[in-house]
Amino acid sequence: MGQQPKICELFAHAATGLAVTDLNGNVLHANESLAKIVDWSVAGLSDANLFDLTHPDDQARHRYLLDKLLAAEIPGFVIEKRYLRKDGSPVWVRNSVSLLNDEQVESSQLVSICEDISRRKKAEQVLEQQEQMAAIGRLTSSIVHEINNPLEAVINLVYLAQSAEDIEGAKPYLRDAEQELLRACEITAQGLQFHRQHSVPASANVVNIVQSVLTLFRGKFKTARVEVEFETQDAPELTCFAGEMRQVFVNMIGNAVESMQDEGQLKIRIRPGTDWRSGHHGVRITIADTGSGMSPETRRRIYDAFYTTKGSGGSGLGLWVTANIVRKHQGNIHVRSKRAAQSGGTVFTLVFPYAGAAGKTAGFHEYAA
Repeated sequence: MGQQPKICELFAHAATGLAVTDLNGNVLHANESLAKIVDWSVAGLSDANLFDLTHPDDQARHRYLLDKLLAAEIPGFVIEKRYLRKDGSPVWVRNSVSLLNDEQVESSQLVSICEDISRRKKAEQVLEQQEQMAAIGRLTSSIVHEINNPLEAVINLVYLAQSAEDIEGAKPYLRDAEQELLRACEITAQGLQFHRQHSVPASANVVNIVQSVLTLFRGKFKTARVEVEFETQDAPELTCFAGEMRQVFVNMIGNAVESMQDEGQLKIRIRPGTDWRSGHHGVRITIADTGSGMSPETRRRIYDAFYTTKGSGGSGLGLWVTANIVRKHQGNIHVRSKRAAQSGGTVFTLVFPYAGAAGKTAGFHEYAA
């Protein structure tokens, strides 16, 4: 007697959704809980194909993981994705997929354990929106400060020009005033880009995105006595949501500056790179600071929602949102950090495939079992 009847009996009235399918996704058995999740009847699911019920934007990654499972490269996998209900509306689920093992026959069936995570996804979206609003507030404060500095300089230079004995004596002050006004215009132009967001990913230059962030941090760099070294190799284009990518660099550069209390160095390098996990060619961004570094506990938890080392001054959502944005763009983050008073520091390395966020959605996540 095979395992399928035993599993079907065990999960018939379970709160967790369950389906047994063939290798093509055709449903052989589904329980009542799964039927409720996708708003189908159990009888209706018996003629359905789970792969076809998967949202089109999530099918490619699911197929990729399934192929690795069938090739015996992984024992199973967990994927967060969307199914489409009968009315076409999406429902977020967490699927754990593995082969149905039977000692008497070769594995030719799949077991999918399904959990409805729609409420969690909605809560995450609310948190992301709150963090975005908080980030906009911080940026607005930074932009106002950055614009105020050149405007104050212009007022002083105009006063000096008015006090000059003749037009020739006033010209140097007016030239300096013009440069300060151009600087204020540049800051305003860069700030406006943070509010522009497209509904679909588009090609954007990563170097330009990072430069727009550095422009807004000039005042903080000067105040914190942070020396910036910005090195680029080529000018990689990435298919992305440019506004979200700016938020990533605002979070990371802001954290780096805060870790350097008195003075320090910030090194940013952008160059073509390869994701060693997938082999995809893309963009590698390295952000290194000479700050105080992180403890092992902090390194383990930096991407957890609400985890912060800043006390009441931090929301604990910055790097959590950053990690979600990186996943959305099919990227990876690697961090190295050393905690020491004199020679500490942190290095973040981000790698994005050139395809970036094309066809992907927020919160997409999966891993091998």
